[in-house]
Amino acid sequence: MIASRPSAARRTTGHAGRIRNAQHDTIAMMNPPLSPIPPASPNDRVGARRPRIGTISSVLLAATMAMLASACSVLQSPPPATTYDFGPSVAAAADGQALGKVRVLQTDGPAWLEGDAVYYRLRYAQPERLQPYATQRWIESPVRLFDARLRDAVAARGELAALRDAAAPALRVELLDFEQTFDSADSSRAVVRVRATLSASGGQLQKTFTAEQVAASADGAGGVRALAAASDAVIAAIMDWLARQPRA
Repeated sequence: MIASRPSAARRTTGHAGRIRNAQHDTIAMMNPPLSPIPPASPNDRVGARRPRIGTISSVLLAATMAMLASACSVLQSPPPATTYDFGPSVAAAADGQALGKVRVLQTDGPAWLEGDAVYYRLRYAQPERLQPYATQRWIESPVRLFDARLRDAVAARGELAALRDAAAPALRVELLDFEQTFDSADSSRAVVRVRATLSASGGQLQKTFTAEQVAASADGAGGVRALAAASDAVIAAIMDWLARQPRA
């Protein structure tokens, strides 16, 4: 018996199947299967990432406290300054020699004395540093206060001549030192040093005067009182010096 051969239709179907199998294999190579997604760990859960309510409250409280502290420091006003002058003028000595006419030129001083600060020096700790008090102030520049005191003294013992009166001798004073010096933490003194120049038709004379006054208290209040007293002592010495000069 002769075996029957496969029909043409069966051969076509087999060929198409092989083509479909080849296409399937190609697609599988181009699109490999995805790896399975591992299960979420407990730390990756949404609930685990939420900050606790107590932590948020602590942060907000700390921020609020910081803002309040900053606002208080800004709004806090500095303590008011206490101002001083030299006090009442000291009366001239009754037995002092009269001066006659004197032209008093404007008192001069270093730039740091042009303000209203009261300066002190800690000679026992920082002798090279001159410091101002934070809440102690002169009512105006100590150079101007000294100038007014000097004119009062000349007027009390003589006559303040007009600046245009060339016949009268001219007095010019320059402040060199004007400070409160602390020799220890509880001991201080005022130091006032000036240079006086007297100009007259006969020439020019110059002399340096120094006065020191122990402060009653080791603070700004004691310092200004001692500086005023030392200034009066220097001015009195200048008046005596002027009185000893021959008149033209």
